[in-house]
Amino acid sequence: MKNKNQLNLRHQQTLRLANQVRFFLELLPLTHLELKEKIEEALEENPALEIKNEEPEENPEILPSSQGDEFSEFYYEEDEEKLPPEALVPYEPEPREMIKKVLLPNFQEEEKSIVEAIVDYLDPKGFLDEESSRLIARELGVSEEKVEEIRKKVMKIPPYGLGARDPIEAMQAQLSPDSPPLVKELLNRDNLELLKARKYEELASRLGCSMQDLKEALAEVKGLNPFPGSYFFRRAAEPILVDMYLVEENGDLRVKVEDGELPPLRISPFYLKILEDPSAPEDLKKYARAKIRAAQWFLSALSKRKETLRKTAEYIVQRQRDFFKKGYNPEYLKPLNLRDVASAVGVHESTVSRIVSSRFISTPRGTYRLKFFFPAPSGKNGEVSSARIQAVIKKLIENEPKDSPYSDEELAELLKRRGINISRRTVAKYRKEMGIENAGKRKRKYSLEVL
Repeated sequence: MKNKNQLNLRHQQTLRLANQVRFFLELLPLTHLELKEKIEEALEENPALEIKNEEPEENPEILPSSQGDEFSEFYYEEDEEKLPPEALVPYEPEPREMIKKVLLPNFQEEEKSIVEAIVDYLDPKGFLDEESSRLIARELGVSEEKVEEIRKKVMKIPPYGLGARDPIEAMQAQLSPDSPPLVKELLNRDNLELLKARKYEELASRLGCSMQDLKEALAEVKGLNPFPGSYFFRRAAEPILVDMYLVEENGDLRVKVEDGELPPLRISPFYLKILEDPSAPEDLKKYARAKIRAAQWFLSALSKRKETLRKTAEYIVQRQRDFFKKGYNPEYLKPLNLRDVASAVGVHESTVSRIVSSRFISTPRGTYRLKFFFPAPSGKNGEVSSARIQAVIKKLIENEPKDSPYSDEELAELLKRRGINISRRTVAKYRKEMGIENAGKRKRKYSLEVL
């Protein structure tokens, strides 16, 4: 009997923790305005939660459950008559909610949790990077192969391409089985680079086709959408909503999380009195207890959300202190990954990923997405950020001798003298990413400038 009681107690604690975590994860990715709406919803749904500075009703009516349906029907009939036509604004669902509604009916029950996670991790262009796939696998306790299997299924559902790694994979997913082979050949990085440079004759020669065939293939490619998320994330062009601010006070960097417009909340004193009232019916106490518990979880989640945002941003700012103190130059960014931040803040990597993928921080010199401060490590021991290496390469090329521009091998040697050990191939990769031509083309360009 004793063992049985211990098992029951343990079950209740697990249930409580799950509810607290659920509230926290729901609130974490919300912007300041979205959080405000969520609080308004919570106030409407839970009478045990109220705003501090509002005068509470002395004896608020608690409707018996047996009358709930009748009350609801009567209330909404009366309310609809009073509402002016302009107040009947249609509900517009959040983009990720719309995506889930499109995707979920196409999957088995055991697959839906993976689909929902994939949608949660999509960036505004509709892409899912490899790191996010790994986080989903760890978060849900499934294999990376299973996540990849579901991701590929997602890409094959209209509007086609959601969950792709990049624009090329997104467009490939949009091709029909009847698409000409030439169109499929066009969709690789090298060919698209020629297309971007408008080197049509060179492209036709490379593909072994006539200019007319190329023209027809290009018409089909132009009909593809390289950013499948644009269908849903149309609000991306709206002003950025910022709720994290970096301020400099007495030479020190401080992070503030905006909550000035959020109403101060508390547990309703009326509901607390119900629990203390010996004459109150047990059913009423049970109802009040449940509502108070839900309100406590919500308040706790709000507090934890704010604290987690602040700690995450503070760690990022301190890690990238040189960037903010030495002129906001990417050259000063240090390598940083989700694991480092998660360990310092005391949360899971997936929690940090949710924060940095959707949040912005306002600084004295502009607004930055938090993800900007996570440059990939490079160099022999991963001690230098890719952003810093690119900045150094760019500076070297800007000051190179015009009659003898640096080759990639020479650039690698110059970087080595500066303590940055990377290969010639890596130099070429970064140079191309910055849109800088090779030494031969730069030399021809310099000679034309002289003429």
